[in-house]
Amino acid sequence: MKNLILVFGFLFLLTSCGGDDDICLNADSTPRLKVKFHDAQGRLISLDSLYTYVDYGNPKLTNILSAKDVDSVLIPLKVDDSPYTDIYFKRRINGDSSKVRINYDSKAIYVSPACGFKKNYENLKAEVLKSNPVSSVEQNNTSLTDETTINFYLRF
Repeated sequence: MKNLILVFGFLFLLTSCGGDDDICLNADSTPRLKVKFHDAQGRLISLDSLYTYVDYGNPKLTNILSAKDVDSVLIPLKVDDSPYTDIYFKRRINGDSSKVRINYDSKAIYVSPACGFKKNYENLKAEVLKSNPVSSVEQNNTSLTDETTINFYLRF
């Protein structure tokens, strides 16, 4: 009888957990900023190399991309209550870097017990604080709720 109660108790525990609460999918997490590149004439281009760093408030910049033949980059923004994120772009490892500041309003959205909260960003605005190699920024979308749309085009 005692074994029967243990078996039923174990089966009850297995069936009481909801499957959708166990896994946090990409759509349930904080989206990353999507950036593509234009040349001086406004045509889409791929870069032969790109180094991207983000200032998350640590003493050292965080390298999020070091790649060759790049046509776009997904950049995680700050998830604290900061109103902006500074991003640095370089074409060569020892070359000049451009500083681009992304300003935004962030909003926390509850997803599930397993995932907790995610951040969405609205009123996105970009400004080039230090040019070379990036000369300007073209805005494409002012909200960041998923990773399917391009938010900015960087002009090299």
